[in-house]
Amino acid sequence: MMSTQDQKPVASSETPRIDPLVVTAPEAAHYIERMCAELAGLADRGGLGFLGYLLEVAREEAVLHCDSSNQSPLVMHGELPPS
Repeated sequence: MMSTQDQKPVASSETPRIDPLVVTAPEAAHYIERMCAELAGLADRGGLGFLGYLLEVAREEAVLHCDSSNQSPLVMHGELPPS
């Protein structure tokens, strides 16, 4: 019988771990989009409508940054321009 120390953690196929030191902007945006979607649903089910709304706004912003092939002119959404 295996002890709890011998068991390897099972990673969810829906939420792969991303090494924050080796990540591209589109990968980070995709991960943030998924997390915001899950948290927005949790907030809505918990009766936290405004928090769910804010998370949905953050999710939509992340979607704008998911496509790495999108090399259109820089569109600012209130953030500071890159230096």
